[in-house]
Amino acid sequence: MRTRRLLPLALTALLLGVTAPAATAAPAVSAVPAADPCGYFTRNHLAFYNHCTTDGSRIQIKIDRINVWDTKHCVDPGTTQLGTTSQIRNAWYTGKLCPPA
Repeated sequence: MRTRRLLPLALTALLLGVTAPAATAAPAVSAVPAADPCGYFTRNHLAFYNHCTTDGSRIQIKIDRINVWDTKHCVDPGTTQLGTTSQIRNAWYTGKLCPPA
């Protein structure tokens, strides 16, 4: 008697495309490291600035140094190591371009 009640439900589910949740595979782990983020970032106690651009411009950044005066430097496109995180707290684009090297 119980199977007679379940059979219409099973057929309805089959016709409507209702299925049990499928197990999802774990995401693949990439062997290639992720690209550096744009702007200031740290990694392994080192400070970096990544100038993300497609036009090849050089820009001026201000570096927030710990216990000394802040400094301004020109950086090329791509990632530039600035120093250690014990020396540098932050860095940002000043809005100025630098002459080509």
